[in-house]
Amino acid sequence: MTNPTSNFGWQMPESTDLVTNLPADFEVFGQAVDTDFADLLGGTTGQVLKKNTNADLDFVWGADSAGMTNPMTTTGDTIYSSSGSTPARLGIGSAGQVLTVASGVPSWASPAGGGKVLQVVNYVLATTATLNSGSYVTTGVEATITPTLNTSKILVIAQLSGNGSVSSANNSFFLSLFKNSTNLANPTSPGSRTPAFCQWFKTYGAATGQDSMMFMWNFSFLDSPATTSATTYSVKYAGESSNPIFEVNRTSSDTNAGYLPRATSNITLLEIGA
Repeated sequence: MTNPTSNFGWQMPESTDLVTNLPADFEVFGQAVDTDFADLLGGTTGQVLKKNTNADLDFVWGADSAGMTNPMTTTGDTIYSSSGSTPARLGIGSAGQVLTVASGVPSWASPAGGGKVLQVVNYVLATTATLNSGSYVTTGVEATITPTLNTSKILVIAQLSGNGSVSSANNSFFLSLFKNSTNLANPTSPGSRTPAFCQWFKTYGAATGQDSMMFMWNFSFLDSPATTSATTYSVKYAGESSNPIFEVNRTSSDTNAGYLPRATSNITLLEIGA
């Protein structure tokens, strides 16, 4: 047993050793194994064993790959391959944006196809109300919409039913569309005049049977709110003084008789893509 191998320290029998009938075969076998697994020896701390070629048992020691450095910093970020296959960060887009490609790399953009209806909000007011105010107050015909994009337009379509009652001659009241607390009636140089979409006027004591009639007012307005926050649109009423009374969804007399009507009012908000 004087044939130690250099790699594994095996003591292989020589052909003169009486260990087996085939000592030469054992010696050849040991040398072959020693040669095939030579690459498995050695290496340093932290190294990993990798394939060197496609040949069987051909390995090599190498440094452990650190892997890809994560470029993302914010929830919703996306990774894409920049030039040279370097990982790059695409920050999360804004609400309503879509993923597209610009100059060969992904990017966020507003959706194409302006003029499309992005959402519709509708509210129907079926109850009645009696209003008496010298300043604008809501009629109850109102709805709230949260625009998808700050470039969108909002088409407001409203219908208000009711009647008015006055206790002195030549009184009137006004109706207007509002966005939150802003009157959308915005005439040039109104002075002391009341900004309004329309006026209801009644001569006291005239037009017999008018208190038993139902009237309807229709409104439409295309607004550019420039926001993605919740926005409320409403129909509001204001009297010329504290005398004019407005009856929502009913006649002024409103006795329980078959010849008198009750009504509903409604408002529809359509978000139109820019």
